[in-house]
Amino acid sequence: MADEGWRFRLSPYMWLAGLKGDVSTIPPLPAAPVDISPSDALKDTEGGAMILLDAKKGRHGFLLDALYTDVRSDTTLVPAPINLDMRSISKTTIVTLAYQYEVYRQGQTVVDLIAGARYWHIDAELQFSGGLGVLAGRRIDNTESWVDPVLGVKGRLPFGESRFYFEGGAGIGGFGVGSEFAYEINANVGYQWTKSIGTTIGYRMFDVDYEKGGFLYDVRQEGLQLGLTWAF
Repeated sequence: MADEGWRFRLSPYMWLAGLKGDVSTIPPLPAAPVDISPSDALKDTEGGAMILLDAKKGRHGFLLDALYTDVRSDTTLVPAPINLDMRSISKTTIVTLAYQYEVYRQGQTVVDLIAGARYWHIDAELQFSGGLGVLAGRRIDNTESWVDPVLGVKGRLPFGESRFYFEGGAGIGGFGVGSEFAYEINANVGYQWTKSIGTTIGYRMFDVDYEKGGFLYDVRQEGLQLGLTWAF
């Protein structure tokens, strides 16, 4: 392994993610519930970009995972006769940079441990219409950035001698340094079309609990993931 050169895997992907949780409004009012299903996110997504770069030399390597999502939804908080409606606009940027170490390899089966940092930037906008009182006609724009330490594991397992394979991972982070706690799950089934090209379909979830001052962002973002991988 010591004589191996660098091996790279570049994976642009789509993440059709919904979002559910609580986002702060105006203190001392309670946080507003946000519930955007993956199907709603598919209809109301304004844009998104995701890419993963995985690099290894021997057992050591690094990975860079960057994603941006912009999802929107409309919710009735208080029905008639008050009719307080809320439009939620959630723009999320997550960038992970981590060191990885290969702890197991047998044929095409690989397990890696990862440790690094994850940057979060959240722009959560709430627009209220109708209703009565302090929220009527208000627009609340909460923006916050922070960095979490992250620890995790990832791996790849071929399905026998076929071209199909499983690829996934899990991680935890935050630990009170940035967010209180955050975790993720990523599970995909892939098909290797050629030696260098593969495609995947699966599920990805991020759950984060961040609170600082008057800002609260306690949400889960999850949904279908589609990817294309180029190995070189």
